Amino acid sequence: MDLSEIHHLFQMFDHNGDGKITIHELFMYLENLGIHVPEDDLEHMVDHIDADDDGSVNMEEFRGLFETIMEEWDEEEGVGEVFDEYYETIMEERDEEEDIREAFNVFDKNGDGFISADELRCVLTSLGLRQGRTIEDCWIMIETVDEDGDGLVDYREFRKMMKGGTFAALQTS
Repeated sequence: MDLSEIHHLFQMFDHNGDGKITIHELFMYLENLGIHVPEDDLEHMVDHIDADDDGSVNMEEFRGLFETIMEEWDEEEGVGEVFDEYYETIMEERDEEEDIREAFNVFDKNGDGFISADELRCVLTSLGLRQGRTIEDCWIMIETVDEDGDGLVDYREFRKMMKGGTFAALQTS
């Protein structure tokens, strides 16, 4: 794996793009992959590799950790193959996440981070779909996925809807 691939892997964990992987970002990303590691264990791991003691992992620290792991894994039989499979899984997850983000951005016409009933109606109408012809239909759709009750769909709610099949249920009703 070359430096650009390591950097790409780092960026997947660095959710907010600030150049640092926090314990929270690491925890959330691993949870999204279905890997549960207690936060205490993650804190211990970060403390161990955090050379500048800022409580997070920067690219250089990540690269050092990655290279150390790969050297150790190369000495063990089959571990490289396991990593390759894991890396492929991560890349597929990232592609899926990018697709969901792009779809969200299509609906979030004004870029405020939320999908309103008006935005939903506008997009559905432009796509020629019969769902969403009326603003009332759009309100019903939003209420179905609006977990916090604010009358809007945020990215988290949209993502959950797309991954959880609620979208398919909306289309058939």
